Amino acid sequence: MSENKIETSSEQNDKKINQARSFTYYIFALVAAVWLYTLWADRITPMTDEARVNGQLIRISPEVSGPLSEVHVVNNSSVKAGEPLITIDPHPFELAVKAARFDLQQAAQSYEADSAAINVAKANEVAARVKVNNAKKNVERNRILVKRGTISKAAMDNIMAELETAQAGLTQASSALDKAKQEFGPRDIANPEIQSALNKQEQALLNLNHTKIFAPADGVITNMNVAVGDYASTGQPLLTFINNNNLWLTAMVRENSLAHLKSGDKVKIVFDAHPGEVYEGKISSIGWGSSGNGSLAEDASNGLMSSPTSSSKAQRFPVNIEFTQLPNDLELRYSGRAVVGFYPGESYLGERLQDLWVWAWSYISYVS
Repeated sequence: MSENKIETSSEQNDKKINQARSFTYYIFALVAAVWLYTLWADRITPMTDEARVNGQLIRISPEVSGPLSEVHVVNNSSVKAGEPLITIDPHPFELAVKAARFDLQQAAQSYEADSAAINVAKANEVAARVKVNNAKKNVERNRILVKRGTISKAAMDNIMAELETAQAGLTQASSALDKAKQEFGPRDIANPEIQSALNKQEQALLNLNHTKIFAPADGVITNMNVAVGDYASTGQPLLTFINNNNLWLTAMVRENSLAHLKSGDKVKIVFDAHPGEVYEGKISSIGWGSSGNGSLAEDASNGLMSSPTSSSKAQRFPVNIEFTQLPNDLELRYSGRAVVGFYPGESYLGERLQDLWVWAWSYISYVS
């Protein structure tokens, strides 16, 4: 009887050991399967949480120095293109213009000539030149965005048309100035005193134009910490302008996940600011360089996006993403965080599993 009990107890122990061994095998098999899936998915359907909302950001700096007489906007407010932002006290510059005009009149009077027509023509020519300079700066800024694929060719064509209009206005103003100079008399214009007075007047008018700072496009003002009476110095930023009507996403993707990615590939996006929702976009461009220490900031020495520098980790490269289906009332803020899943079309099963991961992340965002 006792022998039967011993045999039964031994069989039960063996059964428990076998069950534990089987459970261990299942765990190892599950871990191995997850590991293999992770390796496979990282190349076929990559996903990254290193993504930020990006956009056109401009540090607004004055081109002349002086105390601020007016601040037309408040921090974090929306502005329209051409809307005045800040006015530097114009009185010293107005006096400089009057003094320059007086000097020009004095020089002209020595030859018994009336320089009123030249004053008007020169003022018009300077204003036209300022418009051309502003239009050229706008073209250069947006030309970079075109190369990145973040603005349309039609938008760039409109910007180029504005430059052409400004150049036509400058040509017309220059012709009017040339005509005024001819009427003034070539011998008088060639006179060094008159030419010097004209140059001083042009500089004075330019400086007066620069006392008003305008919004370069529709957008928002942020990082503003100035008030009336503060002193503005040439080249020192006063505030930051963000074009929030032209935003895109920059995702830092590991280099061993880039093999199957290409421009036009579909992506799904989860914004931390909008948990529970999944949005769509497409790859607009893939970066060719990265630098830095693992953040999404730019390296000041070369302008490239930062990436981990450890030799034991894969580098990350910037992938720019264009939004394709965003609600009109969706608010996105510059540098807002996002999770991105890529759909390069290499595996139907992999992309359906990717859908599950993206859906899960959209709800994890509630607590992350």
